Amino acid sequence: MKVTVLFMLLFGVISMKTQSSLNGIWNTGQDNTKIEIESENGIYLGKIISSDNSNVKIGTLILKEVKSESGKWKGKLYSLKKKEWFDAALELKGSS
Repeated sequence: MKVTVLFMLLFGVISMKTQSSLNGIWNTGQDNTKIEIESENGIYLGKIISSDNSNVKIGTLILKEVKSESGKWKGKLYSLKKKEWFDAALELKGSS
């Protein structure tokens, strides 16, 4: 299942309702940036695989340690602008 994901950074936290798997290619909703999310033992990570933003480095790890907690997906999101990791909750927005 491919779903558009809108990431909104607010106070270092990103707010994704639980679904059974995050595996696949996701559109972040910014600059047509797509990330591929894969899992190992129920823990997910995501790398940038394409973007219309020429400043984005393909292959950059942007999500890590993502798992379902209390009905929500939580983990760490990398801020390319601040060059640091933030706690994140992921929320699904629309579909593609």
